[in-house]
Amino acid sequence: MKLKLLQIDDDSINNMANERLLKKMGVELDVTSFLDPSEAIEYLRINQESFDLMLLDINMPHYSGWEFLEKYAPLNKTIPIVMLTTSLDPRDQNRAKENGLLYGFYSKQLTKSMLLEIFQKCEIP
Repeated sequence: MKLKLLQIDDDSINNMANERLLKKMGVELDVTSFLDPSEAIEYLRINQESFDLMLLDINMPHYSGWEFLEKYAPLNKTIPIVMLTTSLDPRDQNRAKENGLLYGFYSKQLTKSMLLEIFQKCEIP
């Protein structure tokens, strides 16, 4: 199976690291990445493309991951979303737990064990 991954993070190095880790784990990838969340929203509004997983950062220019989720919700998409962040703010963690769109809240950098847990939560084979 080829994993269709959508990454929304303003750090291109982090995006590359995520891809490298997944490939190292033997996961075949089809990746779409956005450095700007507003471009990602426009893309999702226009395209009917489906994704198996979305990795979303919180702290980005233009607007945050939280603002992205507010704009994403009315699109009625069913992409499993995992928030990746450097934020250690307990308010962010609690907000993530309360958000019905999120499958998880993880600290950057992704690890193999984190990805295995994400795959299980998101029911990705």
